Amino acid sequence: MGLGVFSLSQVPDLETTVDFFDADMRLFELAEALGYDRIWLAEHLFSTYGLVTSTQVLAAAVAKATEKVRIGSAVAVIPFNHPLRTASDYALVDVLSHGRLDFGVGRAYQPHEFVGLGVPMEDSRSMFNEGMDVILKAWEGKAFTHKGRHWTIPEPVELLPYTVQKPHPPVWQATISPDSFTQAAERGWHLQFATPFTYRTYRDQWREKLAESIGVYEAKCRELGRDPKGAKRMMLVPFFVHEDGAKAREIYGRHVQWFYDKVTTNAAKGAAAPVKGYELTMSEGQKTRELGYLSFDKLYELGACIADEPAVAVEKLQEYEDRFGITDFALWFNVGGIDPKHAEAAMRLTAEKVMPHV
Repeated sequence: MGLGVFSLSQVPDLETTVDFFDADMRLFELAEALGYDRIWLAEHLFSTYGLVTSTQVLAAAVAKATEKVRIGSAVAVIPFNHPLRTASDYALVDVLSHGRLDFGVGRAYQPHEFVGLGVPMEDSRSMFNEGMDVILKAWEGKAFTHKGRHWTIPEPVELLPYTVQKPHPPVWQATISPDSFTQAAERGWHLQFATPFTYRTYRDQWREKLAESIGVYEAKCRELGRDPKGAKRMMLVPFFVHEDGAKAREIYGRHVQWFYDKVTTNAAKGAAAPVKGYELTMSEGQKTRELGYLSFDKLYELGACIADEPAVAVEKLQEYEDRFGITDFALWFNVGGIDPKHAEAAMRLTAEKVMPHV
C-alpha cells in the first residue's frame, strides 16, 4: 500500500498566494522526509478553486526540491494543450526528477475552463483520445507525423528530451464516468479514483457505483486477456487526523466546506444544459447540489472525506482498500486554505499512527 499527499493549491485569499506556495513546497518536502510515496498535483484555471495552471510547472519545481518521492499529475488535462507540448514538458519533468514521474491524465470537467480557452467541451473525449495517441507515440523516441481531427504534425518530428522511464512514465487515468473505466482497461493504464467526484455524481450510492464500475473494468480486462488486478488503483481522499476526532472535524470541516462551496459557484458559471459526454456527471452533480449533499456533515457521514482520530481513519482506509482493491491513497490534507501548521501536524500524525497500519 502506498500513501501519498495531494494538493489542489487552493488559495481563498489571493493576497497570500506567494506565502501559500512557499508553504506548499514545505509540505512536499515534509512528505518526502516522512516517508510518503507520492506527491500528486492538480491543475485548474480561472478560479481560486486551484491556482496551478500547469501541473508540469509545479512538478518541475518539486522535482528539484526532492530526491526520492514520486511526483504525479492528478491530472494533466490533455485537451487544453498541444499534445507535443504536453509530451515534451512531461518528458523534461521525468528528466529533472531522474525518472520519478507518474503521468495522470484526464479531460477536465469545469465548463468555465473550456469557455476561457475557447475549447469545445463536447470535443473533450475525442481530443483526449487523440492527444494521448500523439503523446505515447512521441515518447517512443522516433520521428513521426500525425494527421488527426484536432491536431496535425505535417513533417516528421522527434520529441526531445527522451523520457528516463522506459518505454514511458506510468500512465494513470482519472476514472469517474463509466466510459473511462472501459478505456483504462483497453489501454492498460493505472486507475485514479477520487471520492469527491464519485460522491458528487452518485451521493449515498457512491461506494456501490464505484464497485460496479470496477466490476465493469475487471470484466473488460478479462475479456482482453489482461490481469484485472494488474494495474494500480489510486484513491484521492480529503483526509485529516487529530488525536481528538471531534477536533479533527472542527479544524478541517470548514475548509472542506469552502471547497464544495467553490464547486457550487463554479458550476453556476457552467453550461445551461448538460454537455455531450458529460450528461451523467453534470445532471447528477446538479441534483447533488440541490439536494444538499455538499455539506461537510453529509460528506463525512457518507464517507466521502475522513476527519477522525488515527485509529478510526485506519479502519476507513482499510475498508476502501479491501472493497475497491486500492493500492495507493492520495491524502488531501491542505484543502480550502487550511493553516499549513494544521496540515503539517496531520501529516506527521498520519505518518506516525496511520502509515504503519496501511
